[in-house]
Amino acid sequence: MLKLNKKSIIKRSKKANQRAPKKRIFLSMAWLTAVFALILWFLVFYYTPTHPSAKALYYKSLDLSQARQATYVGKPIEKVKDFGVVNNVREQLVVFNVSKDGLSEYALMTLPKDPPKNGHYPTIILCHGYANPEAYSTLETYINDMDFYSQHGFAVIKPDFRGNGFSVASGTPDGAYYSMSYNTDVMSLIASVKQTGYLDKNNISLWGQSMGAYVALRAAVVSPDIKHVVLLSGPVGTPQDMYLDYTPISDFNNPAATEIRLQEINAHGTPASNPAYWNKTTPLSYLKLIKANIQIHVGSKDQIVPPKFSADLNSRLNKLKIPHEYYVYPNGDHGLGAQRGLVWPRSLTFFQAKSSLDTKH
Repeated sequence: MLKLNKKSIIKRSKKANQRAPKKRIFLSMAWLTAVFALILWFLVFYYTPTHPSAKALYYKSLDLSQARQATYVGKPIEKVKDFGVVNNVREQLVVFNVSKDGLSEYALMTLPKDPPKNGHYPTIILCHGYANPEAYSTLETYINDMDFYSQHGFAVIKPDFRGNGFSVASGTPDGAYYSMSYNTDVMSLIASVKQTGYLDKNNISLWGQSMGAYVALRAAVVSPDIKHVVLLSGPVGTPQDMYLDYTPISDFNNPAATEIRLQEINAHGTPASNPAYWNKTTPLSYLKLIKANIQIHVGSKDQIVPPKFSADLNSRLNKLKIPHEYYVYPNGDHGLGAQRGLVWPRSLTFFQAKSSLDTKH
């Protein structure tokens, strides 16, 4: 039997105590290394751009190269109320789903009073300009525009945009320039039009005025299914011009949009300080990818949106040799109300023309 005296026991105990902290430190470091590796794996696996969970959020991305990869699922548009025949067209209040954000939004729709000749109405989505979201009227704005096109055979749908009009309780009015929310609404409506039997899924066009013109041009970049896009008084400048030379009332009169603008600038810098990022967010960087025909209307006396923006868009399209139409109205103001007698027939002929999409169907 091994005999241990008191001295040897104390000596062995000291050696053990000296080794123990080193062992504990080693185990702690190994544990921390394992945790760090697990976190790193999780971040790389789930948040790289190629992972499905990252792509699921592309519809929110201001980077339009990502937004173009988003997909949208629609359900048939539902009628809420039929107002009968007014001004020789049928008027209806309808609702559609924005499934990406779990919203239901309202829209005013006008239809020709007669059934469609081929079973489906060609469809125009009208993107309205800025109004105070709580004061915006679903039923009373752009009625003359809608009636005109429906009197000539088109279904016209004017979505509220989230947080506006009858959709005031559906989401927040995030604005158009620093958020993709309104474009998500439009893309969801396009998906719903495709699922609605009496609307022509192969003949969908956009008409936008002011803020709505920017939404429409950006939607034409994101969607390959838009046949024609008509832009009135559009704030379609470069991000740098839009930031430095233009103060959109839709941002600064709207607290929700103002907050989002500040969040985006805090996250990415300004368009002036970080052009590499912001140039990815502008439709102007993707004009060659647009399948839709483009028509531009602008008044020289517009005091709200600089006419220069439309002129620069025209120059860019010319430089890229992209066919389009560009109309300048010397006495036209921002609303182009006095010029509707010219805008309507010009845009109607434009909507009735064939496009590159016709060769696919």
